[in-house]
Amino acid sequence: MSYKLLALDVDGTLLNDDGVLTQKTIDTIKKVYNSGIQVVISTGRSLNQTRPILDELGIEGILVSHNGATTLRTDNKEIIHEFSYDIKEVADIVRYCRKHDIQFSVCTAFDFYVERLDNYQTDLYKRFNLVPIMHSDVLSLTDKVMKFTVDDQQRVDGWRDIKFSNLRKTSDSFFQDIIHPNAHKASALEQVLYKLNMDKSEIIAIGDFYNDLEMLEFAGLGIAMGNAPDDLKEKADVVTTSNNEDGVSHALEKYLF
Repeated sequence: MSYKLLALDVDGTLLNDDGVLTQKTIDTIKKVYNSGIQVVISTGRSLNQTRPILDELGIEGILVSHNGATTLRTDNKEIIHEFSYDIKEVADIVRYCRKHDIQFSVCTAFDFYVERLDNYQTDLYKRFNLVPIMHSDVLSLTDKVMKFTVDDQQRVDGWRDIKFSNLRKTSDSFFQDIIHPNAHKASALEQVLYKLNMDKSEIIAIGDFYNDLEMLEFAGLGIAMGNAPDDLKEKADVVTTSNNEDGVSHALEKYLF
């Protein structure tokens, strides 16, 4: 099969556990990119968070951000498609988090808002290259929301009973997100395929966590990282080595070259 598009998760996939791109991974991605294959980073991160990775890889193109809620061009910030909602739709969880002193954040297409910061969150945001904008009341935001995030996994059990009739919850290794019901990496890639006039059989996708599941099942070849949960590995077409063993590089050398 001749693959034309590579969809790549970031955390736990491209990056090792130290949050680093290894030289082997960089060299392989550049090799893919220079061969004419579209490289689409598909991540829960925003463009600003992903920019250092794009620069290190030396690539530009299409980015699937906010776990599929926003699809855009990285060079001119043109939004190709978005799955968004109004902040009022998460008013109950905002109030719950405030009442129980749980850290949360709100992402629009390009900005990242918080109402407070402590030392732990400051360090966590630095790790993910997040630059928060302090806002006294996020419920007054007028821009459409791409993602609402509960940043404290240890203390979110109580909010699971809160019903979201028009939204859905998703998670990665660090955060719990509330996004548009149609927002996931596969639905975003559908929009990319339409724009590029490609078929899903021409996609290779690589990921490591449950927010990658739809993408792995959608792609012509879905590859799970060796560090992925076992049930995710079972649903992938193949499994590569872990993110600490250059799993992305190993997979691409095997299936593309």
